[in-house]
Amino acid sequence: MDEQQPIISIIVPVYNEEKFLSKCLDSLLTQTMREIEVICVNDGSNDRSGEILDEYAAKDSRIKIFNQKNVGSSPARNRGLQQASGPYVMFVDSDDWVHDDYCRAPYETAVCFNSDLVIFGYQRTNEPGFFKHSYTRA
Repeated sequence: MDEQQPIISIIVPVYNEEKFLSKCLDSLLTQTMREIEVICVNDGSNDRSGEILDEYAAKDSRIKIFNQKNVGSSPARNRGLQQASGPYVMFVDSDDWVHDDYCRAPYETAVCFNSDLVIFGYQRTNEPGFFKHSYTRA
């Protein structure tokens, strides 16, 4: 993939999520909005999460990995914010997966209404870890 400046930086704190991590990353990499970077902060995982992250980063240059000792999800998100290069930031937990327009819909809402912040809810489905997001216009 050609290198391009990301519009959205998606921050994913990762701690021992080998069971769901591939599905999470697949859902992010198939976004209809391609101008993204996925910043994964491996927060001291001691399962296969680090290996999975390395495999994905080798296949797609939009994935950036940062490793640190386990300090918790909030410091991991803060580390991701320090590394973000896009003008917009989104957060996704490593055990969730998202709809193909997860990035495009709130971005278009932000641009349309010149908003600094777009807030949207989610709806759980009967699949564990999957959230269907609904968008609220700002």
